[in-house]
Amino acid sequence: MTGPSTIAADQPHDSCFRCGRPTPLGVALCEQDNPGRIKGPSATQVHGTIVAGIVGGFVLFALLARLASSGGPFPASVVGSASQADGTTAVVISVTNGGAADGSASCRISQSGLVGSGDDVFFTDRLAPGETRQFERLLRPPASTSGDGRLPVLAVLCN
Repeated sequence: MTGPSTIAADQPHDSCFRCGRPTPLGVALCEQDNPGRIKGPSATQVHGTIVAGIVGGFVLFALLARLASSGGPFPASVVGSASQADGTTAVVISVTNGGAADGSASCRISQSGLVGSGDDVFFTDRLAPGETRQFERLLRPPASTSGDGRLPVLAVLCN
């Protein structure tokens, strides 16, 4: 075994992570703190571990979200609607849990008859398998109106 090497402090060097002694460039631990000269992980290993952790976190989050909203399918229909004086529309929606497990539905209500961006979105309470419940929502005024006082064409989709 060779004795500890000396590094000139006035030359470019790194410092030991544990004790602060000067070490050659790229060396994290001095010979006293790393007598077996075990190398540290490469940058690729470190970054790969971080990426694997992030991807694993997203997968875990997706699984938890799926478990939290399991159930369904959720057939839904508009039971009734009424135009309000301020231009909003009161709507009653019937949602059924057609699955074998409790679940919450994510519902979109469209005032154009087609589901798309700008729709009103809400989440139902948990529904038991086979349970049907009605939910009341107050929809903001549609972006474009015909001015003839007719109600908008409502469409609902629940997942």
